[in-house]
Amino acid sequence: MARFKFLLAFLALLICAGGVAGAYFYWKKFAEPNIVVNRTMEGGGTTREKPDLGKRHFDKAIDLIKEGELVSARDRLLYLMEYFPESKTHEEAKRIVGELNLDLLLSKIPQPGKTVHKVRRGEALVTIARRSETTIDYIMRTNAKSNALIYPDEELTVYPLKLRVEIDLSENLITVFDGETFFKRYSILDSNLPPDLRAPVSTTIKEKVAWFEDRPINFMDTNYLKCSKWIRTGKIGLFIREVKRDDSQSFGVMVEKAEMEELFTILRNGSRVDLVQ
Repeated sequence: MARFKFLLAFLALLICAGGVAGAYFYWKKFAEPNIVVNRTMEGGGTTREKPDLGKRHFDKAIDLIKEGELVSARDRLLYLMEYFPESKTHEEAKRIVGELNLDLLLSKIPQPGKTVHKVRRGEALVTIARRSETTIDYIMRTNAKSNALIYPDEELTVYPLKLRVEIDLSENLITVFDGETFFKRYSILDSNLPPDLRAPVSTTIKEKVAWFEDRPINFMDTNYLKCSKWIRTGKIGLFIREVKRDDSQSFGVMVEKAEMEELFTILRNGSRVDLVQ
């Protein structure tokens, strides 16, 4: 009986030792490489650091872009941004997501909410934009129109633009969100706000104005595609406008002309604007 108990104890010891050995093997083979990596230092020696776990998602997203899978690539990068903010690829991922979002928005690629509107006799571009909760500029750019003329039975891609904006002067960034999801960001090149206008401020877009030379024009004007644009919010002095060399006295936050064109295209009157700290 004593021998039998000893044998059981010995077997239990072997099983325990095997478990420890197995756990050690798993740690060295699989777990530890995912926690630390070795880097050779100048002058010899090594230092240990955490690996960039987001890079494999970034690399996969780049492969998907090359394959033309833009939606899947965008979603992969959004996953990286949410779960691996410490990744060295995070900032580049954010830039690429912005470009992908804009490309998808302004293309004929199907997306939830994107529909085709068949023009009815007597309709105007402004009424189609209002009923579809989009902008005239969006309809013109997405449908490759160089003017505002539309015809009965013409098919126009439309999409409800329900975006919001955060203006962060401390980071010099304008960030656009689709709900709570990052859409794209733009660099602020210069800013000039009234002294009493301080964050946090929440308002909406009240007016979008196009200027050619010294006069306001509308989308029917032949100079519309080459004019200057600015966006006025409901807060006095809080404008978004393109930067100009002789515009130092104007209130607002200034961005590059091409980026102003994008913002003018995707933002509607009524879009929320937050000035944040």
